[in-house]
Amino acid sequence: MPAAPTDIPNKQRQLALLAGFLLVCGFLLRFYFLQKHAFFAADSVLYQDIALNWLHHHIYGLTESGQIRPTLIRLPGYPAILAALSWLFDRFLHAAPGTLHSFLPVLWLQIAADLATCCVVAITARKIGGQTCGLAALALACLCPFTANYAVVPLTETFTLFFLALAFYLLQLWLADRRTRWIIPLAFALSCSVLLRPDQGLLAVAILPVLLIAGKHGTLRQRLQPAILCLALTALPFAPWTIRNYRVFHVFQPISPKQATDPGEPTPIHFERWFRTWGVDFTATQDAYWNYPEDLVNSADLPQRAFDTPLQRQQTEKLLQQAGYEGKLNQQVEAGFEALAQERIAAHPLRYYLLLPLGRLANMLLHPRTEMLPVAERWWQFRQHPAQTTFALAYAALNLAYFFAAIAGFRRVLKRESLLVLSMAGYIALRCLLLLTLDNPEQRYTLEFFPLLIVFASGLWMEHRSNADHMPVTL
Repeated sequence: MPAAPTDIPNKQRQLALLAGFLLVCGFLLRFYFLQKHAFFAADSVLYQDIALNWLHHHIYGLTESGQIRPTLIRLPGYPAILAALSWLFDRFLHAAPGTLHSFLPVLWLQIAADLATCCVVAITARKIGGQTCGLAALALACLCPFTANYAVVPLTETFTLFFLALAFYLLQLWLADRRTRWIIPLAFALSCSVLLRPDQGLLAVAILPVLLIAGKHGTLRQRLQPAILCLALTALPFAPWTIRNYRVFHVFQPISPKQATDPGEPTPIHFERWFRTWGVDFTATQDAYWNYPEDLVNSADLPQRAFDTPLQRQQTEKLLQQAGYEGKLNQQVEAGFEALAQERIAAHPLRYYLLLPLGRLANMLLHPRTEMLPVAERWWQFRQHPAQTTFALAYAALNLAYFFAAIAGFRRVLKRESLLVLSMAGYIALRCLLLLTLDNPEQRYTLEFFPLLIVFASGLWMEHRSNADHMPVTL
């Protein structure tokens, strides 16, 4: 029996109040993280240094020994945000650079951006499956501790999630009417996403084929027009950055390099190759990958799989001791690691080329997302810290629950908006393929999945099409 006309405003009011309540809960969760677990990472200081040099000295560069040298190891998206906020608030904060207080403006902005991401995800889910679907997505997004945690760490992840969610929402709007007016903001979202993190070029790769497939019927030119226009507008902001890099460094570098080093700087490629012969979890990244060559890597912290023979253990210990003593890249040490890597790869090619990459990907997907919390690095050692082990296991179970819910709801949302959902799934697949090539497993590299997982999971609360089509928007 259809609802009486007088019941509809009351129901909409109740749904709006529920949405508001969820947003308040989301804010309180992020405020808790801000009060208890906010901190800045090494990359945060690097971004701030670039931003302040850009703002005050008009040099996009890093400070070394009191001198500023140009750099291209980070794209200008996040430094631009930090520079703008520094220009607006530094006169009021009087905070020394490199302190948590100096990052407060961007942390508050990230909290707002993360809540905006929750709303965009909810509206996307609502347009697929109706009010209940949208509210479920809003609840899952607002109460997700993993994304909330990163909102209070000055890194690129939070803004990346916002532009990722916005890009798929704009794609959804374009699919609804195929109007060119959605292409310009879609290209803006794609550009901003890549300017924050170069690996977000995969987002454009996942979306542009949909623009080609779903183009208006007509001539080939009319069908190609949306994708070509979107691609051109997305690439446009990178022209001045590419020109700048060529003028300063004489290299063609439209995005930041994979090794995160400036032209001419030595890179520990041989150590990294050796690391890929055994590194599979986040603990290995913390103990070895991040420390070499500036800090000592303690061979006692390495797992048994890092050595195939006692002789390899002796050789590795000697190389690590020499590297730690010098504190800088040594070509003789690098040659030693290359020899070890070749020996280990020749002995176990399947392990190197297949099993370890799959293990690293599984670790990035399923590892407890406690890296930004005061939880022990080796969280599984129950006898040493039982409370932290229990908390880490609970966090891992919650993370797994998001994935299971997404898998369970995927087929339902796929039936409603197949092209949009396939584009989302394509992005996840492309990103997984990229992660298979990485040396250092870090959980934050799969954080971009959560807005999409939440949209998929919301399909568990899918409404009938007749209800979904006639529900007015309240989110």
